[in-house]
Amino acid sequence: MTLKNNLKYIFGLLAGMFLGGLAIFLFSNLVQVNVQSVKGENKNIISEIKKEKNNTEIQENIKIENSSAGEKLEEKSSVPIKMLFGGDVMLDRQTRLDISKKGAGFLTEKIKDVFQDQDIVMINLEGAVTSNSSVSNVPVSNPNHFRFTFDKEQAKQFLSLNNVNIVSAGNNHILNFGQSGEQETRNFLEENKISYIGMPSMQENNSVIKKIKGKKIAFVAYNYSAGLSLEKVIEEIENAKKKSDFTVVYAHWGSEYHLQESGHQKDVAHKFIDAGADLIIGSHPHVVQPIEIYKDKTIFYSLGNLVFDQYFSKDVRERLIVNLLFENDKISFVLVPLYTNNYGQLELMDLEQRKVFLNRIAGDSSVSEEMKEKIRKVSFSLDLK
Repeated sequence: MTLKNNLKYIFGLLAGMFLGGLAIFLFSNLVQVNVQSVKGENKNIISEIKKEKNNTEIQENIKIENSSAGEKLEEKSSVPIKMLFGGDVMLDRQTRLDISKKGAGFLTEKIKDVFQDQDIVMINLEGAVTSNSSVSNVPVSNPNHFRFTFDKEQAKQFLSLNNVNIVSAGNNHILNFGQSGEQETRNFLEENKISYIGMPSMQENNSVIKKIKGKKIAFVAYNYSAGLSLEKVIEEIENAKKKSDFTVVYAHWGSEYHLQESGHQKDVAHKFIDAGADLIIGSHPHVVQPIEIYKDKTIFYSLGNLVFDQYFSKDVRERLIVNLLFENDKISFVLVPLYTNNYGQLELMDLEQRKVFLNRIAGDSSVSEEMKEKIRKVSFSLDLK
């Protein structure tokens, strides 16, 4: 499918499913294109989106003007909070060689607009950023094949180009180069003003709160391989919840290459939400797993890889980005299905790929039939309670 047809497909979804500010948000984040290049139907859709946004602003002004003078209006954000979540990012092995030949921008060049104009871009940093030489370009039978270190300049360029401003380091590769590798990674992230959670040496303080547009958003890491008790993580979530307006748990868990979440994942996710988590983002299985709505909170059991040199099956080549819009009393999600081509570049799935992929995710998800249909159409919203 051509890029033009991909854009038409996404524009059509926006026109049919979203109104007002949300439509503008999705339009600007998923398909920022030169308006002069948009023909016929797409121009009409853009016009309708702008019209709906103007209508929303007019209605909001009327509400304010009609409010009684003695009534104290609740302050609302004029601009919604926009967050993007991606899965595992591994910049060693073949990916390291690709970047050295083609540049860090090559990997996401075809989807780069997705990462723009976000308040939060968060990924799982699947390895240490150190000055050590790579040892991983060896046969898979050699244990060093799974020891990752990322070149500092390459990592800096990749994270900067894609506007990544928070990472989870809570994974089974962050200590591949020991505690010194972890410390180098922390120094690197701090030097580049990137927030982080999940460092093994910081298990007693495993969260960060970021103030965005008047709201406090908490991020908590869970790493199955860290040896930290579940009770400690639950306590961290409870404490973060008390200090924030919205709490995200980024969980490294599950079984590699399993398309369905495990019973253990499900049990842990429910405990996290019972403790106060508003959203759970999962990583580690290297494939995309289903979605669950539990007590009106959303669980993405695994987003799969984002950047990773795995090409051996269709399942590991499929990836998912989640766009989130947090506005007043509503949270809205847009799913961005991706596929890695033979050259290691991320691309939007074509129409047929998207249909098959979303049918699988929706069919396996623990949600209502109505919600399954929304997942097939790449977007859904929930009221915040």
